[in-house]
Amino acid sequence: MKNTLYGIGLDIGVASVGWAIVGLNGTGEPVGLHRLGVRIFDKAEQPKTGESLAAPRRMARGMRRRLRRKALRRADVYALLERSGLSTREALAQMFEAGGLEDIYALRTRALDEPVGKAEFSRILLHLAQRRGFKSNRRTASDGEDGRLLAAVNENRRRMAQGGWRTVGEMLYRHEAFALHKRNKADDYLSTVGRDMVAEEASLLFQRQRELGCAWATPELQAEYLSILLRQRSFDEGPGGDSPYGGNQVEKMVGRCTFEPDEPRAAKAAYSFEYFSLLQKINHIRLAENGETRPLTQPQRQQLLSLAHKTPDMSLARIRKELALPETVQFNGVRCRANETLEESEKKEKFACLPAYHKMRKALDGVVKGRISSLSISQRDAAATALSLYKNEDTLRAKLTEAGFQAPEIDALAGLTGFSKFGHLSLKACRKLIPHLEQGLTYDQACSAAGYDFKGHGAGERAFTLPAAAPEMEQITSPVVRRAVAQTIKVVNGIIREMDASPAWVRIELARELSKTFGERQEMDRSMRENAAQNERLMQELRDTFHLLSPTGQDLVKYRLWKEQDGVCAYSLRRLDVERLFEPGYVDVDHIVPYSLSFDDRRSNKVLVLSSENRQKGNRLPLQYLQGKRREDFIVWTNSSVRDYRKRQNLLREKLSGDEAEGFRQRNLQDTQHMARFLYNYISDHLAFAQSEALGKKRVFAVSGAVTSHLRKRWGLSKVRADGDLHHALDAAVIACTTDGMIRRISGYYGHIEGEYLQDADGAGSQHARTKERFPAPWPRFRDELIVRLSEQPAEPLLDINPEFYCEYGTEHIRPVFVSRMPRRKVTGPGHKETIKGAAAADEGLLTVRKALTELKLDKDGEIKDYYMPSSDTLLYEALKAQLRRFGGDGKKAFAEPFYKPKADGTPGPLVRKVKTIEKATLTVPVHGGAASNDTMVRVDVFLVPGDGYYWVPVYVADTLKPELPNRAVAQGKPYSEWKEMREEDFIFSLYPNDLVYVEHKSGLKFTVQNADSTLEKTRTQTSAFVYFVGGSISTASITIRTHDNAYGIPSLGVKTLKTFHKYQVDVLGNVFPVHKETRQKFR
Repeated sequence: MKNTLYGIGLDIGVASVGWAIVGLNGTGEPVGLHRLGVRIFDKAEQPKTGESLAAPRRMARGMRRRLRRKALRRADVYALLERSGLSTREALAQMFEAGGLEDIYALRTRALDEPVGKAEFSRILLHLAQRRGFKSNRRTASDGEDGRLLAAVNENRRRMAQGGWRTVGEMLYRHEAFALHKRNKADDYLSTVGRDMVAEEASLLFQRQRELGCAWATPELQAEYLSILLRQRSFDEGPGGDSPYGGNQVEKMVGRCTFEPDEPRAAKAAYSFEYFSLLQKINHIRLAENGETRPLTQPQRQQLLSLAHKTPDMSLARIRKELALPETVQFNGVRCRANETLEESEKKEKFACLPAYHKMRKALDGVVKGRISSLSISQRDAAATALSLYKNEDTLRAKLTEAGFQAPEIDALAGLTGFSKFGHLSLKACRKLIPHLEQGLTYDQACSAAGYDFKGHGAGERAFTLPAAAPEMEQITSPVVRRAVAQTIKVVNGIIREMDASPAWVRIELARELSKTFGERQEMDRSMRENAAQNERLMQELRDTFHLLSPTGQDLVKYRLWKEQDGVCAYSLRRLDVERLFEPGYVDVDHIVPYSLSFDDRRSNKVLVLSSENRQKGNRLPLQYLQGKRREDFIVWTNSSVRDYRKRQNLLREKLSGDEAEGFRQRNLQDTQHMARFLYNYISDHLAFAQSEALGKKRVFAVSGAVTSHLRKRWGLSKVRADGDLHHALDAAVIACTTDGMIRRISGYYGHIEGEYLQDADGAGSQHARTKERFPAPWPRFRDELIVRLSEQPAEPLLDINPEFYCEYGTEHIRPVFVSRMPRRKVTGPGHKETIKGAAAADEGLLTVRKALTELKLDKDGEIKDYYMPSSDTLLYEALKAQLRRFGGDGKKAFAEPFYKPKADGTPGPLVRKVKTIEKATLTVPVHGGAASNDTMVRVDVFLVPGDGYYWVPVYVADTLKPELPNRAVAQGKPYSEWKEMREEDFIFSLYPNDLVYVEHKSGLKFTVQNADSTLEKTRTQTSAFVYFVGGSISTASITIRTHDNAYGIPSLGVKTLKTFHKYQVDVLGNVFPVHKETRQKFR
């Protein structure tokens, strides 16, 4: 295929890349499908929470660091006790081992009034070092867990002052709030005290013991002990030594300026960056009046700049008032909000102005009114940069002092929050651009005037394939987006290598969710579900009220618009006969701004009108069509009845110049979101394209999802996400066919279909006859070809469907689309689950675990299920059983109130929260005398025992740390000791999640659909299949598999009786290759 001219279509989502290769004619227009495919990968985030995949590792690392420092602090206290002669480690160990010691809180209280021995005082000092209280390492801690801890500290300060307790220890010993427990429980910070409160207690105890005659409690010992007790590394310093996490991590992560590579990027809170951003926003404001748009005048810009320095938030309504704009003048680009008046929409459209500047202004006004105006720009920038970079108060104060701030000003600034993010330009670049922006230039014009290359692209060397890691990749901070881009690069490079030629062009569409946060994506999903539910309710109304057996999507649009318009025609304002609503030729859904001009298919550009009105309006705007009183009535109705702001703008638009129409089209045809621009630039800058003068210079196109969605529907292509992953390839084919030539053909089609309205020489209107022209397709029978190519038998009818293309291209190499999945070969992670359980009989697979009383249940014999050793405390067991029986075995109801252990005399004893129960576990990890459940199964090793069938051995993260691999194969219902031992010579291959296997079963494989909403048959049986391995279950001794497209799966498949079990490899394009016998890989 060396001289094949082809184009690439890419549908890029957060966990998928659909791709299509189309053959092109000499002008770059598609004429046939070379190949389709899908690449699926896991989102680079925690599935349930959206947190970073590195978060558990980071938390575990932080915990290890805290435990290590705590152990070091304890060792240092022991060493201090030995040096001072108070006690020795051995003597203290003997004392602790002997037991019978006085309650430590009672001892801490007694030491305030009585002399205590050296050993007793040593106990106190060790205890205080272990329970030294909370001190936030941040400047502010009003939110999150730090905020809750500080709230508890403040409450205990109040409690301590109110009770007149001299020390924390005395309060904990004597106050009734701490009678039941003195340690914090889950989500309960009752006993949290401040570090300074513990330090005060230690100092007072030393002082009182000196006063009581204990000469060994010297001030020198006190000072040395307090230095150990209070030491804490600065947040900005990080860990010491050669740790890669040492130093200020925020400072290390700040990138380089786009235009000044030697300069760090500016903090977004820096005044220069905020002012630079404000000028851009003001310069981009466009006012629309009578169909014409214009920028603000210089005096108007100055008015807004002055207002922005007085108030932190401006709405468009406030700007309208400030500039005294009449209602006939409208702001371009106001976000569409349904059912809102113009005033309501403009009030909600916020225009953020210098937020950090105003925070600093208010803080400094508390010191000297108007102080910020006397600060230099450099001082404002320095303060905001320091607040963004440094979280430790000492470091921050030092930086603010360097910037020339006085102590009261530093006190005011140090408490400010919300300073964290960084921009794309340096302070130097911002300062160079600001004078040009102040003249009213747009960003691109200001860059040119300042001597910067606004585009900053195209100067580098282009290569046959895309680089995996160019410097621009550093711009991507989201792991989800970074993975999606990396997988896209792999797909593009795979296509180029397979075609053995450079593409003529690349067209990309990015899912809207790709640039959204986890929370925003969740909100989008919720909104889509609500919209789908509402549509289903309306569909049911159509079936029930209008007796439509199979209402269509267009019927639904008509019905929704009829409701929104209160049952009147939008142009004639005549009442619509609801009985005729779905009668052919009675009403039409009309595009307000003709689709041929705007390519806007949103609801804000649609109205329901009589078909006769639609024919007469033709290819015009409503106000160009309506005249006289009808026009006046229409304007009144629109202003009073149409609450959707964008729709109202469209309805009241008086004219659309050629430039405006082109701008309209480009906005709706092109995807302008940030990540689409990034990929557009990345591919344009680094990829070499096929040489052809006919194709022009522009070779990368970011296509709008709204347009491809419209084309998909018009071409009769259904997209059912629940049916599997092949719809991504379908979308990619549509994207590949959304060329400039296709757009021109579609525009012409709608121009004819809308009945293009022309002015003759006398100014009278004339209307073209409507044609019976079919909606343009990329090539004849495009839909048939695409559906066949997505089927399981794609090659057979292609010569009949597209003979010209396939006679040249051939069909012998065409295979069904095979979805490629990114394998998971990760072998690191937690070695075991966090909960450490007691080893009751580990060799028999029995563990003890403490279970809350509310989780207890009765078994079929009326006994407490899985209770551990009832005979050890029959009184407690019988009381618990009686309570459960009283509430029908419902633990939540039975123990909703506190339950106290009964004493022999019948009086209540201690509070009982949890009891020991038995838990079965086949495989565990020994930890500190107990056992914990294994965490992640990283792979399974498959063996073929001659004459006995297939077996598999689970390999967990914990096994990767051992010198030898496990060699016992799973056996259902048997303890580990009875699992069959495998021989190394019988090993055939290892399987990681998403590895491909070929399985054949003599009695057939019964697959079930993966998604309950699927329109496919619920079950499917076949004797063999290529499937992806998902995971293994030791409880059922089975594996889970799914089909390549995730349409079907088998949740539990036993491997022993498989007739064939072979491993295959899949490349990024879905090409399948057999894997021959492997060597079993060890980890150490």
